[in-house]
Amino acid sequence: MAERPRRDLPELLIGLVAIALALAIATPITASILAGAVRDVKRQRDTIAVTGSARHPIEADFAIWRLNVSAKERSPAAAARSLRTKVAAVESFLEEHGISGDDIRKPPLSVEQTADRIPTGKKRPAFREIPAWRVAQSFTVSTTEIDELEETAGTVDELLLKGIAVSVEGLQYLSRQLTEARFEALEKATADARRRAETIASGLGGDLGAVRKVDLGVYQIVPRNSTEVSDYGINDTGSREKEVVSVVTVTFAVDR
Repeated sequence: MAERPRRDLPELLIGLVAIALALAIATPITASILAGAVRDVKRQRDTIAVTGSARHPIEADFAIWRLNVSAKERSPAAAARSLRTKVAAVESFLEEHGISGDDIRKPPLSVEQTADRIPTGKKRPAFREIPAWRVAQSFTVSTTEIDELEETAGTVDELLLKGIAVSVEGLQYLSRQLTEARFEALEKATADARRRAETIASGLGGDLGAVRKVDLGVYQIVPRNSTEVSDYGINDTGSREKEVVSVVTVTFAVDR
């Protein structure tokens, strides 16, 4: 069998040297590319999250006031007659104070059978129950004339002095401009977040980049100058002057 020809030693050495040189050249280039890629990724991950907040003042332009009268008698007819007198007195009171009929809503009567406990004068049984009926009428006054409604609510004792037992709730102050007010507060809060982020980025020797993420907090509707906050939001109806509070957290990229 014929022997395989052997490659000359010089040619082998030249091949090995060529491979070594190629590796020596390629390694720094590859390392440089990888380093650049790492730097690019690091730059992309340089972010700051900043929370901005703002308050936008509003004033109620609508108010609601609720009143209730009731009567309890031994028979339904007697209870209805007694209630009718009280309802007429409340209607007259509201009319005298300039509350128009269009601003007054009266839901259906509430009627329930109940009982009166009457002492027997004995040890046992000490009381006995007599059937009775209770009927009630509620009034809801809704108006934009808030000053007049406040004045009327402040004189409700006139009914009490006439012997009309009436129960009343506090005024509810509402605003029909809440949608616009929320946008105003959000715009201010976003601008506040950007100003804070620009200050921080400048202090770090960088420039503020694009927005990466936005988290909107819960709106708070609070009395003017109040510091109340809630995770579930506050919707104040007891104050005429209010503020819409908006909080937003914005994540920005930072270029350095």
